[in-house]
Amino acid sequence: MIKNDFLQNIVQINCIPLLIVIFLLYFLKINYIYEKDLTKKFLPSVALLLALMVMDNIDYYAYDAMTVVGLFDVFHRAAAMLGYDIRIILMASLISVASDRLISNKRAILYTYLPSFINVIFLLPCLFTNLYFYYNEDGTIGRGIFAFEPHILSGLYMIFLFILADICRRKGRRNEMGILALCGTLTIMGFLAEFLFSLRGILIGVVALDITFYYLYLHIEHFRFDALTKIFNRDAFIADIDKYGNGVISHILSIDLNNLKTLNDTYGHNEGDKALKAIADALKASCLPKCFVYRVGGDEFAAICLKKNTDEIEAMIAEMYKAVEGSGYSCAIGYAEWEQGKTFTEVYKDADDRMYRKKRAMKELGLAPMRIK
Repeated sequence: MIKNDFLQNIVQINCIPLLIVIFLLYFLKINYIYEKDLTKKFLPSVALLLALMVMDNIDYYAYDAMTVVGLFDVFHRAAAMLGYDIRIILMASLISVASDRLISNKRAILYTYLPSFINVIFLLPCLFTNLYFYYNEDGTIGRGIFAFEPHILSGLYMIFLFILADICRRKGRRNEMGILALCGTLTIMGFLAEFLFSLRGILIGVVALDITFYYLYLHIEHFRFDALTKIFNRDAFIADIDKYGNGVISHILSIDLNNLKTLNDTYGHNEGDKALKAIADALKASCLPKCFVYRVGGDEFAAICLKKNTDEIEAMIAEMYKAVEGSGYSCAIGYAEWEQGKTFTEVYKDADDRMYRKKRAMKELGLAPMRIK
């Protein structure tokens, strides 16, 4: 049995977070071949988490040693300062993954990290001043006038996380909203547990769980998307029909890209893939909130809309036609309202029939060229 109290505390504090990190690293490794982009997004968070564990353990050791003179004091201050820095950068790293998914502004990641990098500069004076914290002669910690600056910044990051959760809600991504809100809530609870009860290692464990849960959620989501067009696939379409059902889904759309076979035969499959990607982007960009578009077959797309009226749907379809035409291609769209008493099969067939009638009319009028430009 281990008799060293400090070593026992270190094992107790680090055991669960370290096991979580080992599991997550292994999971990232075996899934790299399938999800390279997702793995690359999460590796910085895992690396920062390991760095935070190292810095916190150095800080614990220095604190328990109760030595506050000479180089040891500077060493202790440096470990504590880096711990503050890494905590906030780690929050920014996790939030940047969500903001990159939810905010179209390409500078979103830069804006996410900027406050944490500024914080690194602001904390530098704590190495040689008592503005942030200091150690009393008995080794206990004291707080300076700027002691709560890192905590305030952490709070602002948590607010941003809840804002991202609300963006998910407005986009109809309720599962992701729940994950982000839960991550923020658990992080706040972990911080309060450490702060109010002078506990150690709680926040590290909570952040490790946050990273793991969010990664696993996005990993599951990865298999709901079509590999080529990056929109939802047929499996996701069927699952969402079951999930929402009649009463929530108000309309179903059937959409078909015109002349894909001719395009493939004339210009090659690369050109056909280009067309599929373009129409998927156009459809997704012109969807109303709480409307979702799916690729359900080769050149076949579908969309479901939650609690919309017919005027909204017709206006959205008009925007879809404009967006698809602007991308250089053409498509036919049909829709049907999911009325009470009708099955999904009946409603989808009605939408499909309308789409094919539209396609025939477009061909008769010469409005379905192989390529517009």
